[in-house]
Order: sequence, then C-alpha cells, then structure tokens
Amino acid sequence: MKIGFIGCGVISGAHLEGLKKLKDENKLTFQLTAVCDLKLERAEAFAVEVKRQLGLRPVVYTEYHQMLEQGGLDAVSVLLDHDLHHTVTEDCFSAGIHVQMQKPLAISPSFGRKMLADAKKFNKVLTLSEPSVLGAGNVAMARAVKAGLIGDVYMIMDYATITLGRSFFAGTAWRHMKGRAGAGWINDHGVHRTHFFTEVNGPIQEVFSYTRIFEKELNNGETTIHPTGEDTSVTVFRFENGGLGHWMCSTAAHGEKTDGVWIYGSKGCLRPGQHVTLEDKSIVTHSEIIQRYAPEVVENPFAHSYIELWEAIAEQKQPISSAERGLDALGVVFAALESGHTGQPVSVQDIIRGEKHAYEDTVLAEMKTARF
Repeated sequence: MKIGFIGCGVISGAHLEGLKKLKDENKLTFQLTAVCDLKLERAEAFAVEVKRQLGLRPVVYTEYHQMLEQGGLDAVSVLLDHDLHHTVTEDCFSAGIHVQMQKPLAISPSFGRKMLADAKKFNKVLTLSEPSVLGAGNVAMARAVKAGLIGDVYMIMDYATITLGRSFFAGTAWRHMKGRAGAGWINDHGVHRTHFFTEVNGPIQEVFSYTRIFEKELNNGETTIHPTGEDTSVTVFRFENGGLGHWMCSTAAHGEKTDGVWIYGSKGCLRPGQHVTLEDKSIVTHSEIIQRYAPEVVENPFAHSYIELWEAIAEQKQPISSAERGLDALGVVFAALESGHTGQPVSVQDIIRGEKHAYEDTVLAEMKTARF
C-alpha cells in the first residue's frame, strides 16, 4: 500500500525510522510515496532522507489537499499540530484515504468524538500512533500485568517533570497554548501516560486534580510567549477495578527533573521498561518479560504502528492503539483539567460523552482567536 506523510517536523523522523525497521526486517507494509509540509525546504530535505533510508524518493507537496487528490494514496500518517487533527482527518476520509493519527487523537474530546464519527461515516480506518502502548516492550508489560504477574493492581504512581529553564517544550511555542495543543504539556505528554495506565489496568473511573500555570512567561532566546495551557498538574484517580493512581506532570521543574512509573500489585512491583520485583525479592528483567509475553511483536513502537494500520485496513484487525482507546486516554487528561478548573472530582465518562466540558470550552474559545 502507498502512504503519505502530512507534516515533516521532528516526529516524522521517528516514523521514518519505524518504516526503515520494517524494511530491514522484511516486514513490508507501506511504501512512503508522498510527503507534505508547508515549508518546501523542510519537505524536500525530508524526501532526501526518505530516499537514503528507504530507497525511494517520495513526491513532495506543500498543500495536502493536492497530495490527497494526486498522490494515489491508500493511507496517510498525520503529523501536525493538535488543533488540525480533526479537520485534516475528515479531508482524508472524504478523499477515500485511511488515517493514522500521531497522538493525541485530537485537541479535545469533542473533536475526538467527531473523528470517530467521521471514520464510521466514511467507512475508513482511523488508528493512533501512540508509542506508550506499542512495541514489544510496552505490549509485553501490559500482557504481563493482565496475566497476573504482579497480582491485582493496587497503585500506579507516575512522576513526569522536566526542566525547561523557562524555554519551550520540544522547541515549539505552540505546545504551551491551549488553543493549539489543548493543554500544554498535560495533553501533549500526559496522554502518553493516561493511555498506558488504561492499557495496563483498564478504564479510569474518576479523577481529582489541581492544575496551575506557574511559568507565566517563556522565552527561547528569540521569542517571548505567555502560556495559556497549564504547565503543572497533580492528579489522583480511581480505576473501575478499584486500583488507585497518583500522576504528577509538569514543565515547571527547576534544578532537577523526575521521571518514573511504579505499578504496585498484590504480588510485586513493575517498573516499566526496567524490571519486575516480586514479593520474594526475585527479579524478572524487562528482556525476560518481552520473551515471555510478546516475543512476536516488533520492538520499535512506530514500526508497530504501521503494522497495526496495515492490518486494520487489509485484515480488519482491531488495533491495540485504536482511535477509541485514544479517546479514552484523552478523556482522562481532560477529566484532570476539568477537575483543576472546577475544583471538583470528575467522572471520565462524563468527559468522554461531553456531559462536562467547562475546561474544554476555554480551549474552544481560544481556538477561535488568531493562531499563535
């Protein structure tokens, strides 16, 4: 099948690496035959890199509608700012083209619901490239927990803070503006975590959170911005199966960052990507977990995303990283934001169904203003 990339920014390199891994392992799924970016020089440079790694130079476009009309594509991978996801997806579907969306699914839950409805309306596949649940390591961890390796999950604790020095996350100012990113770091990075939490231990039922914008001015040496998306959230949540969670997410840390997840069960503790420590103090290494629970899964998460997309189109196979699961993860993020905004506990299903949306309303209001 033929695929195109819409967007040739930083994340496109990871997607290209995924396709290269599949090529090297003779797991052929897609040919990357077209790329599009508003900046011609960036698209041309990326096309050269595609030729170097995959052996075929894709056709370059600067207007994605033209690519959809002329490219003869079966699918596209959308690698754009969050506020564009729903619009571009509908355009792809109406052109008869399947979509893989780079996480998060959408800028907010209402647009996520629209995307799911559009996929059904046009009878097209919509998958999500969410590296936190794809690839052999992540699949193995989820399977191990579901198989009872650490027993019943009691607690999940996650601390994800970074030191920006009052500059921009990922070098991009737009990620700090709720009208472009949904909620800054809490949506951009946080959706990774919430997707992983729910993949490992099932749906989250209720959330309570405090949120803040501590850094009210950021500067990368050339541009100064005043963020509108919260830079810090401290959240507790309750799973439907009774497990509890504590999730801290911030770009406002100074001096020293934190990065770690602990999953505690009735029989032991899982440190994602590291090991399991059982109650008798024995250790099960990450490589052992992969060999035991996911030996057949490709290692690279982005490569896995293209296998999932191909299988969903060709074999109607349900993907692990489905759009539906992406909406669930987005719902947890916006439940935290809603709680921080209203000062009340929030049901995740109320967010997913659109029954509570006070915070999302502030995002929609900012989207109507001029783009940053």
